[in-house]
Amino acid sequence: MPLELWLSFCLASLLIIVSPGPAVALLVTTGVNRGRRAALAMLPGFFLGDLLAMTLSFAGVGALLMASAELFQLFKWLGAAYLLYLGIKMWREAGQLGELQPTGADIRLGTAKAFLVTALNPKSLAFFMAFMPQFVAPSQPLLPQLAILFSTFLALGVLSDLAFTFLATSGGRVLSARLRRILHRTGAGSLIGASALVAAMRRP
Repeated sequence: MPLELWLSFCLASLLIIVSPGPAVALLVTTGVNRGRRAALAMLPGFFLGDLLAMTLSFAGVGALLMASAELFQLFKWLGAAYLLYLGIKMWREAGQLGELQPTGADIRLGTAKAFLVTALNPKSLAFFMAFMPQFVAPSQPLLPQLAILFSTFLALGVLSDLAFTFLATSGGRVLSARLRRILHRTGAGSLIGASALVAAMRRP
């Protein structure tokens, strides 16, 4: 694909990836309060969730969700319910932060939790359907271009997640328990807010 088109895609993707959202809120809050190992355990989940959303959007599932009111509503409410569950759970945890420890169970569940936050968001499918085709050159073969776009977006996502993890875990060491509780509740509020936004979504 043309170099200038790829560079435009990189810039647009980076701006989208680093913008705050439920995934960033979950990653930063986990890093501050549970440590670097627990935050790093989430990265494969975000990677696989994005990969699944991109694959399904280009396989036609995204178009099916946009066309079928029933499927869209089902997917939307599943995603909203899971984000709400995580937000309420994190809010309740904030009052016990002094007692929380990064256990093996938390780390093992990190990947699954991150995957579900990404994969159960109908905005992901709609986003990839609307975003990526703008950077496909019609005169060039489709599959090689999709491979370049997929790998570029995923690589930028991993780098961004690593940066957020490093910043969160480095800063978390110097934060007081009170500030960590406030940050934890801020992350919980972000997830609850994201749940409300997903629930209010309408089909394009």
